[in-house]
Amino acid sequence: MYRAALLALLLSTAAPALAADPASCAAPADLGETPYAAWATADGDAAALAIGTPVTLPLADGAASRPLTITTAGRYGLAAGSKVWIDLVAGGTAQTSVEHGHGPACSGIRKVVWFDLKPGTYELALSKGEAASVRVLVVRAP
Repeated sequence: MYRAALLALLLSTAAPALAADPASCAAPADLGETPYAAWATADGDAAALAIGTPVTLPLADGAASRPLTITTAGRYGLAAGSKVWIDLVAGGTAQTSVEHGHGPACSGIRKVVWFDLKPGTYELALSKGEAASVRVLVVRAP
């Protein structure tokens, strides 16, 4: 009985990590009807972030930053394909996230952090990355 309970506990804690890892999936997720549909497209220009266009950013000492311009108020998600800390800064102040979680299972999106944003220019600040680069996508909530 003790072994079964321990095994169930171990499997339940490992399942979310395995679900987001595309290597453990038989097929990639169908993102066509989700805000993340662009994740399956080619990267855009890494020099600037554009809503709905994925980019791969090189990380220097686990960090990178890029400006992000928001023209329409709303809820925006910042999705990342690997382990990284995601902050959004405006006027020197870190914005408070309203939600965070994992991307859809088998999508390759490891993490999504959501913010309620007003029009303006923000700085996406990535830190604590463990890879040489990270793929990111900015999406607007439906």
